[in-house]
Amino acid sequence: MTTHLADIVAEALPAPDGDLVGLWWIAKLVEERVGNGEAAQIQTLEIVEVLLAKGVRAGSSPYDPEGWQPWPDQASAVLDRIRDEWQARGHAPNIHDSPWFGW
Repeated sequence: MTTHLADIVAEALPAPDGDLVGLWWIAKLVEERVGNGEAAQIQTLEIVEVLLAKGVRAGSSPYDPEGWQPWPDQASAVLDRIRDEWQARGHAPNIHDSPWFGW
């Protein structure tokens, strides 16, 4: 992972006090540095993988009626789900898309 992506990982860590970070925000940070397209998606997934390894959990959008709920499957299942949903949308996630990350 390049240094600027390591900086994004540091920025993307949700605060332990309940703050959440959306995939859309991480993708936006990556796109600002590397442009959009497949490279941005790949590097966004690398960042998500690091966050999950640090114990951060992926979950639903806080805009869902039930609020943020951690997904039951984490790690590789999260990466596969993000990749599939991103591909189905045909563009980077927006603020209402899952996942959001928290503790």
